[in-house]
Amino acid sequence: MESQSRLIAITGATGFVGRHVVRRLMKEPDLCIRCLVRASSDARELEALGTRISLVRGDLSDVQSLAPLLEGAWGVINLAGYRDFWSRSRDLYYDLNAQGAENVFRAALDAKLKKVVQVSTPLAFGVPDEIPFNEDSEPGPHPSDYARSKYLADKIGWRMHSELGLPLTIVHLAAVIGAGDSRPTMEVRRAVERRLPVLIGADTTYTYVHVQDAAEAIVRALLSSKSIGRRYLIGTERASTRDYFALIGDLANVPVPKYNMPEAPLIPVAKLLERFARWTGKRPSIPVDILQTIAAGSLVFDGSRAKGELGMQYTPLRAALSEAVAEIQAESR
Repeated sequence: MESQSRLIAITGATGFVGRHVVRRLMKEPDLCIRCLVRASSDARELEALGTRISLVRGDLSDVQSLAPLLEGAWGVINLAGYRDFWSRSRDLYYDLNAQGAENVFRAALDAKLKKVVQVSTPLAFGVPDEIPFNEDSEPGPHPSDYARSKYLADKIGWRMHSELGLPLTIVHLAAVIGAGDSRPTMEVRRAVERRLPVLIGADTTYTYVHVQDAAEAIVRALLSSKSIGRRYLIGTERASTRDYFALIGDLANVPVPKYNMPEAPLIPVAKLLERFARWTGKRPSIPVDILQTIAAGSLVFDGSRAKGELGMQYTPLRAALSEAVAEIQAESR
């Protein structure tokens, strides 16, 4: 089957966004997909999609597993990495997000792939001087290890693009919303379950994207004949933290906090709690990196390039949150 179609390799296929990307790729009749899956991951959902899906066991740190993943492939989508604002070991961000990406890039060069799509985040731009920023803006300071590790991965990729001809495209996904996200980063579950005591950074504005739109953007960037050497900021739906949680409260018919607590006084307390969390291994309720990201201010960018070059259109934030809220409420019935 693979010899008759263009083969797309993908890392992170069992993740929140990855599952949607695989399903979107399956809509292209001339593509088949090979997924890198860790030994500990449950791949039954992928296997159930049919014979156009094949699996390679391994991970980004296992360089030897990348050669069979990319053998005969036309392109690769690198979605694997660590997507959170707390880890017991900060090295994990750099091992997976930066070194892991470099491993994929080098393997892609060895396999002579035609296309490499690196999935990143607008946080890789840090806190730029200009707001809204765009794809050509100079990055600013990075308030979290997650943001800095993704920036370093992108930097490695662009260096390899310019020096070694890596056929690279980078897609920067805004905060991804939708059903099926097991990570607590977007705080939808805590709000729906009335476990959100106060708002922090209530007037800070962020940009959001529905998970299916994120998958669409990744696949369009992969298949575009003009995307090599380009980067795309994905998402246009903006909301302040206050408006974001007001939407959740309205959809779930639950009260949400109105009081806003300044983030600066919380940071020293959060640092103490994080020391304890590193000892217990349990994620703290408010990680320091989240507070520092909030304290850095609004994350607002200009997403017009993706609209113009990839033809992207976006699902309203209310619709994306409605799916996430409905899933959480269904679990409690």
